[in-house]
Amino acid sequence: MMLPDERTTMTVLSALTWGVSLLVSLIIITVSWLRPSYPGWRGWAVGQTALVLGVLVDSLRTPETLLISVVLGNSLLMAGSILCLRAFQRFSGELVSPRTNQVAWAVCAGIVIALILLTTVWDNTALRFILVTGYTSTVSLMLVALIVRQMRQHQALRAAYGLNLGVLLGGTLLTLPRLHMMVGHDASLGFTLNGPNILLHTGALLLSVGGSFVFWLLHDDRRRQEMQRLHHELLVQATLDPLTTLLNRRGLSQAYEVCQDQAANAVLVLLDVNEFKSINDQHGHAEGDRCLVRLAGTLRTIAQPGDLVSRVGGDEFVLLLTGSEWQIAEQLEGLEVQLAGGQQGTLGFTVSFGVTRIGAGEDLARAMNRADQAMYSGKARGIHVQQPGKTNAF
Repeated sequence: MMLPDERTTMTVLSALTWGVSLLVSLIIITVSWLRPSYPGWRGWAVGQTALVLGVLVDSLRTPETLLISVVLGNSLLMAGSILCLRAFQRFSGELVSPRTNQVAWAVCAGIVIALILLTTVWDNTALRFILVTGYTSTVSLMLVALIVRQMRQHQALRAAYGLNLGVLLGGTLLTLPRLHMMVGHDASLGFTLNGPNILLHTGALLLSVGGSFVFWLLHDDRRRQEMQRLHHELLVQATLDPLTTLLNRRGLSQAYEVCQDQAANAVLVLLDVNEFKSINDQHGHAEGDRCLVRLAGTLRTIAQPGDLVSRVGGDEFVLLLTGSEWQIAEQLEGLEVQLAGGQQGTLGFTVSFGVTRIGAGEDLARAMNRADQAMYSGKARGIHVQQPGKTNAF
């Protein structure tokens, strides 16, 4: 027999659980409709609500409310489970055929009809339990398998998926002791202040509040991941040349600012392709692009860790050498060897370059202008000079 204080405590606990669950459900459904997010957002909000309400309606089972509790509670449980599964499938991008979806709902409807018959015509608790548990367990296993697959495929979302899995499993496990207690026992036990009933209400609150938070967290983590990827793509587009994938002028300036202290007494080489307009006019722009890509590849082989390689525009390239004196000398010598080769050069075209040394704290634009003047001065005289500050033409 339940004491008055226990009855009051159970009433307060039940009212608290219902109040919190209904408030959270109202909030998440409203937010999902007013603030669209990734696919599955609204379906999950409705499914989450149906799951929690199914648990709570089923907990009100008495001889007087047996039919509505069994049919409505279990219908909400089954509908909520399939809606949550579909929500995660849509969120993860897994395709589900319309026929599979129709079969799932048809089976759900068939079980609801069977529940009505097994409650009104032939009262069979065991068969009702088997039908509902079999359906919800199948859907739950599919959902667990989906979440595990997504955890393996998306490392950045692993924690959020894991939290969702933990809440779903935790909420389900907390309802099992009461389910076991009620099988074959007096319905009044469902309103007694005991461990299984307390665990049931705890599970309902976990599914309601915890489930809302962790699914929102999953969406937020995905949004943050996509923003990071977009930021990286924009950064690449802003700082890299799309043809050669070398630094562009902006990228070179930013990289130079970062390594300016280490670039003191570095050597800057400014290069351009001789008669590049004629190459484009005679052989087409596709051939001109291939020439630029070949030159970019050559400069990559010359550059060492810490050096900067950039296509600053058109057929102009910059090679910033930051190593020791002997290393820079070897690199300049290697550059001459790579670009020399008679009238057409080893690359199939000729390249001119000017070399200058950068002073401590010197502005990059000033050094580039000095190398540019040296290069064109050498072009005009048609000379080959190797010292920094002069020009080589090949």
